[in-house]
Amino acid sequence: MFSLCNHQGNTVQTVDQIESIVYEALKPYGFRKHGRTLHRFVDGDISQVIHFQSGLPSMGKRNLMCVNLGIRVPESFERTFTVKEPPRRYYHEYECNIRSRLSMLCDGQDIWYDLEKNPETIGHDILEKLKHNALPIFNTLNSRDAILAHRADYPAFDDNRDLIKLEESMIYGRRGEMSKAISLFQAYYAEALASYNHKLEHGTQIYLRKGESVIYRNEKTEKTETVFAEKNGYVTLYDANCAHLDYLKRLAQTLNIPLE
Repeated sequence: MFSLCNHQGNTVQTVDQIESIVYEALKPYGFRKHGRTLHRFVDGDISQVIHFQSGLPSMGKRNLMCVNLGIRVPESFERTFTVKEPPRRYYHEYECNIRSRLSMLCDGQDIWYDLEKNPETIGHDILEKLKHNALPIFNTLNSRDAILAHRADYPAFDDNRDLIKLEESMIYGRRGEMSKAISLFQAYYAEALASYNHKLEHGTQIYLRKGESVIYRNEKTEKTETVFAEKNGYVTLYDANCAHLDYLKRLAQTLNIPLE
């Protein structure tokens, strides 16, 4: 028990040291430290976030660390035309609507830092990657106008890029430009409906190895089915889910947007 606690303590101290190296360099750029989060506001209430995540036990990641990135446009995250005022002192990365991981942005894969290695080396590596890859994007996407114009230019920074039309609708709605807000929302809904109908009709293919099976609800028959693989290969599941469409219908009603 003592060695475990000591190991956890060392991990905390290591992350502290790494975060301190990054923070001291980014403080002149307006970032402020809140726990494991570095945060700054741009355009009044848009958040830009750098978060140090240590460990993910559910995935077997212990004594490891990654860096998460986020941009939060309040109305886009909250899905409303009227946001809560005033903003809090800072927001977490999981409260951002534009999100990525530093390693995905720089290397195209999910890479975690080994906290057994030199923390100064890790800290300076993170800092260099932030300066050369993340900060230029933060500095470009620093206003609503810039996000509307350039968000799609950075797909590697944007895990939620499929939601761009929906989230742009919220920006225009907050501005009071209702014709644009309604048009974008309706366009997004039409795409979501077409995607659902395609999956409902043609299904989704997944790969199963011989002997593997999957239990799922068939939306065509509205029954629970078991698919068993007699050989390696792809099988088709008619597993289209209408939950997102139902959510959009409720949201449209709340925002007074006609869908028909």
